[in-house]
Amino acid sequence: MHFPTRYFFLLKVTVALSLLSAGCGESKISQCNKIIQVANKAVSEAKSVTKGGQTSDPQAMLQAAEAMDKASQQMTTIEVRDEKLQDYQTGFTNMYRDTSKATRDFVEAFRREDRPAAEAALSNLQQATNPERQLVEEINTYCSGATDAE
Repeated sequence: MHFPTRYFFLLKVTVALSLLSAGCGESKISQCNKIIQVANKAVSEAKSVTKGGQTSDPQAMLQAAEAMDKASQQMTTIEVRDEKLQDYQTGFTNMYRDTSKATRDFVEAFRREDRPAAEAALSNLQQATNPERQLVEEINTYCSGATDAE
C-alpha cells in the first residue's frame, strides 16, 4: 500500500515542479521589452553625445561608438528563446558592432586627414545603420502582436 502512495506523491511533486519551471520562463513580451529597452537606450545615448547627429567632434563620435559597443554587448547578454526574437537580437547586435567600427574608422581617417578613407568609412557607417529602420519596424510589429505564450 505504501508503494503506490509514494509514487503518487512523487508524481504530484514532479507535475508541480514542471509547472513551476514552465511558469518561471520569461514571456515573449518580456523578451521583446528587454531588446527594445537596449535599442532605445543605445539610440538615446548616441543622440545625446552627438547632439542628435549634428556634431563633428571626434571625441563625441568616439563616445557614440562606445555606446554602440556597450549596446552590442548588452544585446548579446539578453536570454532569448524565441527564434524570431533571436534573429532581431542578432540584427541589432551586428548593426551596433558595425556602426561602432565604422564610426571609429571615420574618426581615425578624419584625424589623419585621409579623405578617401573618411569617405569609405562614412559609406560603411551608412551601410551599418541602414537596417535600423526595418529592424525597429519589424520587432515592433512582431512584439505588438506577441502573446504571453511562448
